[in-house]
Amino acid sequence: MFGDLVEQVLLLNMAVDKPDEKNHKLIDEIVNTYEEILTKINAHRKEKDKKAYFKALNAEIDEKFRAFQEKINAL
Repeated sequence: MFGDLVEQVLLLNMAVDKPDEKNHKLIDEIVNTYEEILTKINAHRKEKDKKAYFKALNAEIDEKFRAFQEKINAL
């Protein structure tokens, strides 16, 4: 999912003569968010209600994905 976002930004970079620094920062932001999500996934052991935890985490992932998609579309 987040890898697809990075791929979209990289394809945009290839489509222009001179890639924009904003694109590289966006890739860094996507990768950092992905790493944060992985940390939260691995932290599930501390949660008592795992179903609610993962449901909330899934909603957060969807929200972040949509936000990144909007940023990519604005490039």
